[in-house]
Parts: sequence; structure tokens; C-alpha cells
Amino acid sequence: MSISLKIEQKTDRLASIKDRLVELKGLIEDANEELTEEQVSEVDTLSEEEAAVVKSINSLRKIEAGLAVKAAPTSMGAPAIVSHANKSDDHDVMFKGLVSQVVAHVNRQHPLETAKMLYAGDDRVEAVVKAAVAPASTDVPAWAGALTRTGYESFLEDLRGVSVFGALRATSTNLNFGNLTSLSIPRRDISGTHGTDLAGSFVGELGVIPVKSLALTSTTLNRYRMAVISAASEDALSLATPDLEALIRRNMIADTAQAIDAALLDNSAVVAGVRPAGLMNNVTATPSAGVTSADIITDIKVLLNAMTTSNLGARPVLVMNSARLLGLATITNAVGQFAFRSEISSGTLLGVPVITSSYCPAGTVFAIDAESFVSAQSAPEFKVSDQTVLTMANASGAAPTQAGAATNFTGGALGTAEQVKPRGGIIVGGDAAGAPTGASVAGYQAMSMYQQAAVAIRMQVGLSWGSMRSGTVAAISGVAW
Repeated sequence: MSISLKIEQKTDRLASIKDRLVELKGLIEDANEELTEEQVSEVDTLSEEEAAVVKSINSLRKIEAGLAVKAAPTSMGAPAIVSHANKSDDHDVMFKGLVSQVVAHVNRQHPLETAKMLYAGDDRVEAVVKAAVAPASTDVPAWAGALTRTGYESFLEDLRGVSVFGALRATSTNLNFGNLTSLSIPRRDISGTHGTDLAGSFVGELGVIPVKSLALTSTTLNRYRMAVISAASEDALSLATPDLEALIRRNMIADTAQAIDAALLDNSAVVAGVRPAGLMNNVTATPSAGVTSADIITDIKVLLNAMTTSNLGARPVLVMNSARLLGLATITNAVGQFAFRSEISSGTLLGVPVITSSYCPAGTVFAIDAESFVSAQSAPEFKVSDQTVLTMANASGAAPTQAGAATNFTGGALGTAEQVKPRGGIIVGGDAAGAPTGASVAGYQAMSMYQQAAVAIRMQVGLSWGSMRSGTVAAISGVAW
């Protein structure tokens, strides 16, 4: 086993130890209970193991750095750039690059020096950071310019395991915005009689073969922006360095999946300049027939028949909450046999592929024609700063919030949660006429990263999705399998 893989495994173990210690701490603080003798013993064991794992990680990194120096070429005094042992695994490139920049800010180092120290021998990370930061500069610009395509694709592949969007993207048409603000995807117009525009005709001997035209139309995907800023003290980031990469990676994947799926599967209409429409927009769900095996078959037939009626369903997939899949595994037929267990173990239901996610609405099952679903995104952009001032408010439905109903929060009205209108949010500059007013911003505060020794990390990504044709989505509501 390579040293880098051992470091990765020990880092994951360190994260799980910390999670368990936080859980035990919560038992004391939230439930106001004393720990049992068994739990006290567990805390002692975990604390000792935590110290041992941290020590082991540091030792392995020293060994890895020493091997990299030993392998350095001696000619012309050139620095060593040693290929990473596990070069085929690009899942961590994006996160390692981000961690290098965060730690560089905390330690007042050049990001390239930090990358070499933390990930000695991984030339992928060094190359990305070197391209992102100009020589002799300690500023940290957006990292997207140097983000490798393979690293970004790997991040999306990670989303596939926990996100409906990630899984749909893998089975449907997916595009990259690049530097474009919108993409136009041509498609055939099958409305009215256009579905037979190119149908052949019976032609007799020496008869003139008819000429027919193909009606085309297009679907436009506008680029929308998902963005978030997170701030942490320099002390916290410094202490968390050994497992910072695993922490950022795990939480970014989980939180991104939850946010995207919530918007993807809702019934919201498109909001100009803010977000695309949810797949359930203008879709009326059919109530579930019940919980028996026969009822479940009826529900699935309703979904597939809805697509057939719309002349769709070339590549249908079923989307449901993970709890529904568990429920299906326990359904028995009239003779007491498990009706669907063997099929769902292969990832299908009545021959249709199944996508599950804990972020899918629990009581709704969707059928989506992957042939007609299209999505596009750009590479995530990261910026790290210890000089900025932030207005500390999220976009929730309670004050203080950036989700105001009007640009200057006139009247204190709240806007839609998790949506900030163009030029909206708490005013961060300007004269008194633009000062925030009303209940929407009551209680907000400003925080200086420089004055409070903190670091802010900003992530933003271009994203959009849509349907090439109407009828792409059907749904069953009130599901209790």
C-alpha cells in the first residue's frame, strides 16, 4: 500500500473519531446527561487513538516528503517534481488545491510552497497551484483558471453517489458552459404532425421520390450561479490542518448535493437571473394507489403511461427517496414472498433503472425521461481571503437574511429562502440612501477577516438544467411504501 493511500485512510479515520467525540459531547450538552462508564471509556480510547493517528499522519508525511527530496534531480539545482503514486485517482485534486490555498493564508506562505509541503510528490496539485498563482505573488486569485477538467469531473462523479442531479447527469445530455452565459441545444420539433416529417412514402416504378423537411427547434439553458461563503478563525483552520481536506471534501459534497437536489425537484418557476425552474414546475402529481405490491405496480404503470402519452420515455429512470427503496425491499406478495427485493438489488424496478437519494422528497416518486433531460455547469471557482469584510447573514427565511423581497429590503419584507435576487442582499457599500432597513436585516453584523484573524472561503459555480420536451417528468405523491 502506498504512503499516500495510508495517509488518506488515516485521515478518514481521524475524521470519524472527531465525529464520534462531537456526538458524545452532544449527549452531555443537549440531553443534560452524564456519560455512562462505557461511554467514558470510549472517550478515553478515542482520545488516545486520535493522538496516535495524528502522530502517524505527520510521520508518514515526513517520510513522503523525504522520499520526494531523495528523488530530486541533482542537475542545475532544479527542484524535485515527483509524479504522484496514485495518479489515476483525480477525485481529490480540487480539494487539495483549495486546502493548499487556505493553509497558505493561515501560515503566511506562498500557496505553491504549502502544496509541496502538504502533498509532496503529487505533481497534479503543484501544477494546478503553480498555474493559479503568479510567480512572486502572495495574492490568491480565483482557482478556476487552473482547475483541471479531470479533477472537476471527479467532483461531479462523487455527487453521483449521493445526488439525484449527479446521477441524472451521468445518464443524460450534459454540457459545459465554459465562458458562455447560455447554451442553445437544437432538437427535433415533434409537435403536431411534425413527428412524421421524414416518414417514407410508397413510390411506384419511375415515380418521383418526395422531398421532406425536418422541423427543428431548440432549448436554451441560461447560466445561473450557486455561491456560498464560509468563514473560520485562523486558529481553527490551523488546528484542523491534518484532516482539513477530508472535512471540506465530505461536507462540500453533501451540502452541494442537498442544495442542488432541493431546487432540481421542487415546483418553482424559473426566476430570471437567479435559478432554473424545478422539474415539478407545471407537473401535477398523481396520488399513490396504496402500499401493496399490486398498488406499487399500479403506481409505476401510471408514471410510465404518462410518458408514453407524451410520446416520451425512451430512457426512463425512477427517482425516489432512499427510504422508499428500503420499503420496497420489505413488500411481500399474496404468498408471502418478497415481491421486489431481487430486482431492486440490481438497481431496477419493473425493468426501469432506479435513482435514490436521501435528499429526494420522501413522499414523492418521480419518473424522468433521461433522453429529454439536459444539464450544464461550469467548473467551481474558489477564492480565499483574510482581508475582506462580510455581512454575516445567510439566505434563510428568517432575519437577518440576504433573501430580501426588494433590492433595499423596502418595508422589511422577506424574499424566497435560498434565493438572492440580482443586486439584492444586505448592502455592503454605498451612501446612506442604500443602507439596509426593515425587519429583514434586523440583528445582522459585519465581520472583518483581518481584524478578527479569520479566513473567508468563497465558492461559486455556474449551473442549469432543463427539459428538451414537455412531459419529461411524471410523479406520484403521498407514497408510503
